[in-house]
Amino acid sequence: MSRFFTRFFVPIVALLLLLAAAFLYYHHAREQRVAVMNQQGAMRNINESVYDLMRIRGEGVFNDSCATYLRRYVEHYDKQGLRVTIISALGGNVLFDSSLPAGVDAAESHAGRPEVVQALSRGQGYDVRRQSSVHNEEYFYVATYSPDYDFVVRSSLPYELAMNSGSTADLLLVVALGVIIALVLFLIYRIMKLAGSSEYATQKLLQHLRISQEGVAIFDSRHRLLFANNLFREYADLISTKHLSRLEDMLHQPEFRSINRFIENDGYLNNDTRETHISEKVEVSGRIFAIRCVLFNDKGFELSINDVTATEEQSRLKRQLTHNAAHEFKTPVCSIQGYLETIIQNYPHNLSDEQLMHFLGRCYSQSARLNNLVQDMSQLNEMTSPLQRVNKEPVDLPLLVRGMLSDVGNKIQEQDIVVVDELPRTLFINADPSMLYSIFRNLMDNAISYAGKGATVRLSCFRSDEQFCYFSFSDNGPGVPEEHLQRIFERFYRVDKGRSRKLGGTGLGLAIVKNAVALHGGTISARRSAEGGLEFVFNLHR
Repeated sequence: MSRFFTRFFVPIVALLLLLAAAFLYYHHAREQRVAVMNQQGAMRNINESVYDLMRIRGEGVFNDSCATYLRRYVEHYDKQGLRVTIISALGGNVLFDSSLPAGVDAAESHAGRPEVVQALSRGQGYDVRRQSSVHNEEYFYVATYSPDYDFVVRSSLPYELAMNSGSTADLLLVVALGVIIALVLFLIYRIMKLAGSSEYATQKLLQHLRISQEGVAIFDSRHRLLFANNLFREYADLISTKHLSRLEDMLHQPEFRSINRFIENDGYLNNDTRETHISEKVEVSGRIFAIRCVLFNDKGFELSINDVTATEEQSRLKRQLTHNAAHEFKTPVCSIQGYLETIIQNYPHNLSDEQLMHFLGRCYSQSARLNNLVQDMSQLNEMTSPLQRVNKEPVDLPLLVRGMLSDVGNKIQEQDIVVVDELPRTLFINADPSMLYSIFRNLMDNAISYAGKGATVRLSCFRSDEQFCYFSFSDNGPGVPEEHLQRIFERFYRVDKGRSRKLGGTGLGLAIVKNAVALHGGTISARRSAEGGLEFVFNLHR
């Protein structure tokens, strides 16, 4: 208990005191600013009232008659300690000071006083906490100048009188903060005392939570909450369609209807056998949660919630991949089977040698497609494997791209494609050569297949910095509709399925490109190019 007290209680007390001091300092400074503004406004009104008196009396120049009248005005004013001074606008001489007896003049010129200088330049001015030359105490000064008159009116109050409006409120605030801090410290002390008395039970519970990767809550036989970790509270709020004021209310939500029925029936559902647990899955906002309820012998129960979205998504992707792969394999296999069946049934009597070679050529073409599909799937599986290692080395990228263009030179000529290589003459990237080759080869194969005859393909590195090189690979072909751009990197995704298979594509090339770019610390996206075709913009870590 003493160790816990030293490690937690003392720092908490220090932190609370520090926060309270900071708050009081901020509050006091703010009150001071507000008081200054209020006093400025009030004393500015006093100055204006002096000018109003002059206007009412019809006096254009301040004289002894004005001084007598003004002295009576100040004496009857309800502000204690108020002092009004009339200062010449030309030389700064004091024409009148209500704090001095009649006939006694101030010897010192006021031309250089801050509030007077400000008033002459801006019409208004003030100064705070300056020692008076007449009275040995600090004053708050506010001066006003009207161009209609040749003098400045300055009113002032002793600083303590001007700023004492918030002292009572400050005292009440200090008392209130003290009470709050005392209550908080008392609550902390009570919690620490309870924690010390139930230390063993707390340690067991904490140990259970450390090894648990799911939200856990325990309820008694009357459905009252005994314990819930933060993960359970988070999941319960996400699953429930209504805001939960208490976690116990979650059992009455539609999402927990079957769980609640199981608890109410004490495990007896459709037969006489009592079940001790039940599980179900709930999908909310695209996330899937597995909910499990375990009944205790005392009719209490434990609820656990686990986010299985990632697991379910992996299962879905595996099923989808298996379905897509089976579909992709089925087409060439059926074609080969059909051609061979035709040959077997018709050769040599009903099938010429020329037709035989045609069917065998088609079989070879489909088998080559199968081989490409197997190779692409193998390469993609290696890239997505957790054990995949990228063997990086300095690679001369322009040289690698020129070699790739040479490898597909025949295909480029067949399609009359013009390749504009705008890469710099020398650009080294620390990368895996084979993966880097597959990025540009698959992009080029995609352009050859879909950009169309006579298209122009443009490749450039439009920016580079200390970390990344940024590339653009574009064509002026027909492009891809906007709704397909976000999905063309998916495995086996095809914009025009019939045309893609006819051209011999596997549907995995762009998926390979995306994974290879990601393994090199980059990202890739597709968009409509400025020339109307398709543009791939990607970056690679240097």
